[in-house]
Amino acid sequence: MAINVNSCTLSGLAIATILTTMIVDHPMAQANDSEHTNEKLGTVRALPSLQTRARPPLQPTTLHLGMLEKQFFEYAQDNNWAAIATIHRNEFTMHQLQPGGEGLYALPDRKLVYVRGFTANIYFESDRLVGIRLTPDNRDRALTAPELLTLVRAWFPDDALSVIYQVAPSDPRKSIVETLIGTIPKAFERDLGKVSLPFCRTIIFPSPVPINTLSTCNLNI
Repeated sequence: MAINVNSCTLSGLAIATILTTMIVDHPMAQANDSEHTNEKLGTVRALPSLQTRARPPLQPTTLHLGMLEKQFFEYAQDNNWAAIATIHRNEFTMHQLQPGGEGLYALPDRKLVYVRGFTANIYFESDRLVGIRLTPDNRDRALTAPELLTLVRAWFPDDALSVIYQVAPSDPRKSIVETLIGTIPKAFERDLGKVSLPFCRTIIFPSPVPINTLSTCNLNI
């Protein structure tokens, strides 16, 4: 089984490089300025609303399990994620990335959460997103369980998915040690559970179902 590891500089250029290998240029739509010729000076033009029924204003593109690798990297590039490493194992791929700190709103209360405080291993099977593993970034404050579950709802507003996580027992904040959102391919299962702590599991449902903060712990993973 061949393993190919490519380390990249922590910069947006690395994301752009990965993305451009997956997609081809599409012709740009030409702007039509004919409507401007008949406008009078001082005319007030109404801009289209940035708000949709599903998401608050200026909400970045969100994620869903099964999305194409190309689509995920468009999200990552738009939000200034940085590439760290890539590993290919047969039809499975893991991209290790540093999030860009973008703000997301978790429905239905539109609670703001920032995508920061961790490094993300993004797992794909046959170019489809199957799971995300989060580990703390020592340069930032780690997530707590409520913050983590809010982030999952904001990231995946339309999915019902399983989340397992470990909590630091001696930390008064109960910081998260490790998280798996979705599933992890068998080729990468050894990445999970390197710290000897029990896992907790919870299910996050789409809005308007409230975020479930109750979980089952002491799982054997």
